[in-house]
Amino acid sequence: MTQFAFGSGTLIGKRTDVSGQPPALLGTLQDVSLDFDRKIETLLGQYNMAVAAGSGEFKITGKAKFARLQSTQINNLFLGQTLTANSMVEMTTGETGTVASAAITVANGANFVEDFGVFYATTGVQLTPIGSSPAQGQYVAPSGSPGTYTFASADNGAAVLIYYSYTITSGNKISLANQLTGPLPMFEVSLKETFNYFGTSKDLVVKLNACVAPKLSLPFSNQKFTVAEFDFQAIADASNNIGTISLSE
Repeated sequence: MTQFAFGSGTLIGKRTDVSGQPPALLGTLQDVSLDFDRKIETLLGQYNMAVAAGSGEFKITGKAKFARLQSTQINNLFLGQTLTANSMVEMTTGETGTVASAAITVANGANFVEDFGVFYATTGVQLTPIGSSPAQGQYVAPSGSPGTYTFASADNGAAVLIYYSYTITSGNKISLANQLTGPLPMFEVSLKETFNYFGTSKDLVVKLNACVAPKLSLPFSNQKFTVAEFDFQAIADASNNIGTISLSE
């Protein structure tokens, strides 16, 4: 019976150059495409039509758009860096506070990391950070725990918005080091498309044994979900095989 494909299907990447890594489901998949591209070399004589043709470079490339973001997925399929579990850098954007006794201790001050600015809540004017002895409109940022901001006594009673980062013992953190050129993550890709046609389920399954990723894009836009764009390219594996394409028809 005739076979059709419909929808974005299921796409999974599995890192192969490092053992013990979880497969990465590219979830909430929006679309995925596979491009098979062969360079044809032709032989011309004195006539304008080629008399022979041969195959040159052969490429299989893919592009996927997905919305479910995972640290292991980003790291294993693209970055190949050091991932630390249960350790995350968080960021507070505009924590409200009122200056009292020329100070404010922020809510996450025990794990304070870095100051990102202070603004007057009523006017939006930004205060100036200095090293010590602040005057009105200035402040001294914390150097760590307990995360206490110091202000001028003239600012007592002022409502402010504070931006800063801090650590938490949940989530995952990828540390980005400057790596040597050459090595990069290697992974296999499996794609499944299923469509039921007049009561008969037909599947199309593609597996690419060895892939590398030249590009990962994380677009952020106001009032829109972030849909990541992921490009990958297949190469031959250690056994000089590329993969398989399976169809029910």
